[in-house]
Amino acid sequence: MEALEINWTIFIGQLINFAILFFLLKFFVYGPFLSMIKKRREKIEEGVAKSLEAEEKLQKLSEIRQRMEEENENEKRKIISAAEEEAKKRLALSAETAEQEKAAILSKAQKSAEALKESEKEKTRKETIDNAFSLAEKLLKENIDANRNKQITEDFLNKI
Repeated sequence: MEALEINWTIFIGQLINFAILFFLLKFFVYGPFLSMIKKRREKIEEGVAKSLEAEEKLQKLSEIRQRMEEENENEKRKIISAAEEEAKKRLALSAETAEQEKAAILSKAQKSAEALKESEKEKTRKETIDNAFSLAEKLLKENIDANRNKQITEDFLNKI
């Protein structure tokens, strides 16, 4: 059983080597590695937090944008409605003004026609009187018989 014997000096040397290697690795490799992983984890968590915060802000902005679009749409409808009302009022006012102008023009035309009619009546009356005097003068100048009188009267009436 000598093959199973333990050489205690080699074993203790190996154990010391292992302990030195363990402490060196722990101090120079494992410590900085854990520190680096911890920093990396913190950065990732910070990035996730910022991502969630940005997502929340984006959601809020989306809601605000939608609210503003609705308000703009309502405002646009109000403005269009007001413009339509104004257009209707102006159209009614224009129609009323046109109707008044039409009535004034018709009234003026009727008065003008009446005046022209009266003027023509007066002119016709004067011409009739003048023609009657002219006829009477002719009849008085000429000594005429009843046939000649009838013929002159018919000629006069045909002229009229």
